[in-house]
Amino acid sequence: MKKFSLFSLIVILVAVSTALASGAPPGSGWWSGEQIQNVSSNSAEIVVTAYDSADPNNMYSSSRTLNPGSSTTFLPSDFASMPSGFMGSAVVSSNQEIRAIVNLTNRLAGDFGVSGGMAAAQYQGMNTGDTTLNFPLAKNNYYSKTTTFYIQNAGGSAATADVTFRAGASSYTYTTPSIAPGAMVAVSPADAGMPSGDTNGLGSMQVTSSEPLAGSVLEHFTTQNPATLLQATRGFTTSNADSKVFAPIIKNGYYNRFTGLQVQNANTSGNVNITVTYKAIDGCSGTYTDTAANVAPGTSHTFVHLPGSTNLPANCLAAATVDVTGGNVVAIVNESFVPGYTGAQESTTYSALPEVDATAKVSVPLYKEYSYGKWTGLQVQNVGTSTANNVVLTFSGPTGTYVSNPLTIAAGAGMTFVDVRKKPASFWNGTAMTDAALGCDANGCDSNGVFGITVTADQNVVAIANESPYPQAAVRVYQDKNNYEGFNLIP
Repeated sequence: MKKFSLFSLIVILVAVSTALASGAPPGSGWWSGEQIQNVSSNSAEIVVTAYDSADPNNMYSSSRTLNPGSSTTFLPSDFASMPSGFMGSAVVSSNQEIRAIVNLTNRLAGDFGVSGGMAAAQYQGMNTGDTTLNFPLAKNNYYSKTTTFYIQNAGGSAATADVTFRAGASSYTYTTPSIAPGAMVAVSPADAGMPSGDTNGLGSMQVTSSEPLAGSVLEHFTTQNPATLLQATRGFTTSNADSKVFAPIIKNGYYNRFTGLQVQNANTSGNVNITVTYKAIDGCSGTYTDTAANVAPGTSHTFVHLPGSTNLPANCLAAATVDVTGGNVVAIVNESFVPGYTGAQESTTYSALPEVDATAKVSVPLYKEYSYGKWTGLQVQNVGTSTANNVVLTFSGPTGTYVSNPLTIAAGAGMTFVDVRKKPASFWNGTAMTDAALGCDANGCDSNGVFGITVTADQNVVAIANESPYPQAAVRVYQDKNNYEGFNLIP
């Protein structure tokens, strides 16, 4: 069977008063769901094997069959005999090509979570590991936020990993204990002695090993119980670095939201110069640029999208293209409410997409159409050199398959899809997705509102799926925002 190296935190913790083991996010109640999509044209046999981080000899498995194009979710309750308080990693095996995301939360849902838990984050699983992983952002109690890194051995032999944190002009190193194949370790900036605080507690991270690695990073408040905020993304392999990367969602005060674009020089030597070009989508019009010069190897530069810090106009939603001279970069985007916003803070993170990975087909394993009080906004960016006139979205869910008519997106621009069941019949090619078709009522569409999406186009495209509470929900779900990147596939 093919192995899909999915790094995940599969956590069951029902007892509210019990804290997780060292290395977990703050507070208690953490649990995860692994959403796996069959992106082949054949039926797929899926096996998920979870490895206990405390003892990798303790393994727990679950399996099922998955139809072409469809998705399925593995919850902690699907793993027989997995103990309460489990924390670890997982490898997904299949006889077909698959993609997966991880949804980590402490929100109370049935037997999972904790009362008052609002934190949630999503990130991609990794199909292949690498002996070097880059992370553009590291925080050590920086404005009360800390990043924790989870490094999985995706190889066949036990090995240590060498971690380097860079803050300003200084480097801080740490070597992990030996990591068994399939298992993971948690690493924090404090392990390497990186400074903490609002002045020096911000930097980047790189990890290397003799064995291929997979990994993810969680950003959270340094101390909070129950946790209300979580951000996540996966690590970047060397093949993910490029001289051009794309960020489909950039905001400057757009509905009180703003973004920070963190760009890391992925080279081992030589400075890079960075130009960010923004193409307006809503709230403004035109094209704008920001620049940064002489960004050193391994370090990051942050483009903050707030008035006075960027040339992007206020109240603007845009798609961004990052061009680099002198080498290759990787990048992430953090999104939050603007400073001074008085409501509950909701933050999220996604990885910018490199040109080298861009294709004319994208897999989106998890999309929610008013499902259990939540919805997904899908942002598709045309990263080709010409207008895309044949962008088609195929939604596969419990009630069937729904296909859009061809759509047009200008080169460099983006298009947002949300509440698609409310689109006119002319949006659909054949059967229209409607409330009636999904069996929705005033409380939503529940399980019938969960889809896997495939996007195809006549130009290369990238996509971001952004999940949040449904604003018109009769009983509002209080939860942090979360998002993840679509997977580019070979058409």
